[in-house]
Amino acid sequence: MKVKTMKICAIYGTERKGCTWHIAQEVLSRLPEAEVTSFFLPRDCPDSCVSCFRCFNEENRCYHSEAARNILAAMLEADVILLTSPVYALHLTGQMKTFLDHYASMWMVHKPNGEMFRKRGVVIAAASGPVYRAALREMKDSLDFWGAARTYTLGFTLMEISWDRLSPGLKQKIARRAERTAARLRRNTGGPGLKTRLLFHLTRLIHKYVWRDSADAKWWRAHGWLGRERPWKP
Repeated sequence: MKVKTMKICAIYGTERKGCTWHIAQEVLSRLPEAEVTSFFLPRDCPDSCVSCFRCFNEENRCYHSEAARNILAAMLEADVILLTSPVYALHLTGQMKTFLDHYASMWMVHKPNGEMFRKRGVVIAAASGPVYRAALREMKDSLDFWGAARTYTLGFTLMEISWDRLSPGLKQKIARRAERTAARLRRNTGGPGLKTRLLFHLTRLIHKYVWRDSADAKWWRAHGWLGRERPWKP
């Protein structure tokens, strides 16, 4: 029986191959069987959202940015979506935020893509102090509200900007957490976790009883999600 190859879409919040890139490689190196497609921001998605609202009012896709459409296609092909960002001014990088802006219409409250409910996410952030939580949360928010089944977070206080100058003890800590994350990704999750299901059912009730005539409710109804259909089921 042929085993399905795990596909990972890795999106890096900077073109610099610094500490967050190295942490991601610690995870990826423990999944040598995986097929990895990588994108670096802003190089691979230099466009900013222009607030045309066509993604909200028409089909759920970006009409402005071909780069954003190409990366979305790669994310939909993947089993795992990995997002990384160093911390800039207490938050994620501007280019990562700009990238995520293209997919606001895909949040669960609007027009979620059913394929996202079968995927898992990994978010990685590192800072020179204990201030990485906001960056992790901002990336995880998008994955959660896209409908990702589960998202694993790796945040680190490095007190250093050079990977080569990190202490052996800290690198061992990173390696241990990378190993645990890789092991989780290898396991079959058995569908979305509790948080994803709760968000789905809460949004379902809102579209069914409150925003019944909205364009978003029509999207949900067309997919059968206001009835018995669920996006994570075959």
